[in-house]
Amino acid sequence: MKRETDLLALAREWVERAGAVVGKGVELEVFAQEHRGLTVKAFGGEVESLRYSHSRGVGVRALREGRLGYSYCTGMGWEEVRRAAEEAAANSLYGAPDEHNRLPGPSTYAQGDLGIYSPEVEDTEPARKVEMALELERLTLAYDRRIEQVETAVYSDAVAEVAVASTTGLGGSYRSSDCYCYVYPMAREGDEYQTGFSFDVGVRPSDLRLPGVAEEAAERAVCLLGSSSMPSRRTNLILDSFVAAEFLGMLAAALSAEAVLKGRSFLAGKTGEAIADPKVTVIDDGLLPGAPSTAPFDDEGVPSRRKELIAEGVLKGYLHNTYTASRAGTESTGNASRGSFRDRPRVGASNLFLQPGKGGREEIAREVGEGVLVLQVVGAHAGANPVSGEISLGAVGLLVKNGAPQRPLREITLAGKALEFLARTVAVGEDLRFLPFEGSLGAPTVAIEGVMVSGRG
Repeated sequence: MKRETDLLALAREWVERAGAVVGKGVELEVFAQEHRGLTVKAFGGEVESLRYSHSRGVGVRALREGRLGYSYCTGMGWEEVRRAAEEAAANSLYGAPDEHNRLPGPSTYAQGDLGIYSPEVEDTEPARKVEMALELERLTLAYDRRIEQVETAVYSDAVAEVAVASTTGLGGSYRSSDCYCYVYPMAREGDEYQTGFSFDVGVRPSDLRLPGVAEEAAERAVCLLGSSSMPSRRTNLILDSFVAAEFLGMLAAALSAEAVLKGRSFLAGKTGEAIADPKVTVIDDGLLPGAPSTAPFDDEGVPSRRKELIAEGVLKGYLHNTYTASRAGTESTGNASRGSFRDRPRVGASNLFLQPGKGGREEIAREVGEGVLVLQVVGAHAGANPVSGEISLGAVGLLVKNGAPQRPLREITLAGKALEFLARTVAVGEDLRFLPFEGSLGAPTVAIEGVMVSGRG
């Protein structure tokens, strides 16, 4: 892979040459990205699949008199970039004029080591990565005789390089690496089957704790054997950190200024209001060392930073890119996000997390005393609506009495409103974990009082 400074030098060169091609009156931005990855899936003691991927390309935004055009190419030769720039400039002729379409200016980026790249990913032989996927499957199967099979065990890694430059004088680049593993075991007892899940993320292969992932996934499957429903009632919920992070995904969508400006957020118009218990502080930090979505700048070159979106229960603001910030009369929060060079920047979270409190899951269960420990929810995207704030989710978990798990539960539904969940938060744990999706979302164990749980019996 090219050296980091080489890709930035290329991006600057392309901007200068493309500017001469498209002529005066057109501002240009070049977003260059190269990505190499390896994914290994194990099943039945063998390699089910091994996929190596390599993508590279350049996205070009062209802006003239408030009209925005976009194009991209899947190569890094000058002729390909030139054609993309010409197409973007031509497309801008047909865009609707909007005074808020603008390119950010030059900035100074974080200079310290953010802990987001390790050469270990590239130095580790593929044979060792294959062995890690196979080992994860073996460890999971060996945990308990009731683990009948592993649906899939996966090791995956990637190294990426990004550079962005524009005619406004902006320019920056960085390299990152990430690794993750996950496993889905299936436990059986008689005619009953239950599944579990666990994962780990890191910057290098040696960060991944295979024994811990195997044990947690297997235990999550085994502990649900013999489950049944419960009578409907209001009770306390103890959200496992995985589940709490999934709920945070709903909050992330509602905190997007893009959604707020379109009237598609239940948090629209609530800035400065107390929307949650004072125990709730939600932070988005694009500079969190070693975190899954850490980078010196966002996907349009605005410096990443830490911001409290909800501080001790009070809504302080939303996530912005350059466009939404201009519309709202504020500054970008460094939250422009692209799926790849093929996409124009939108608004997205970086490392969005619920600030940890005190105690682990067991301590919080003892503190709450009675309730339901939720280990999995079904259909989080469909059942948690960031527009209305309505929540209706199927779930499985454990009935808690006298501060300890009593029996496994299934066929239950959690119902309510997100604002009620936020206001009724009674405990926030210290066991913060990040899930590597939708940016990266992190949460510890969370307890909520007085939630309607519907069941049978």
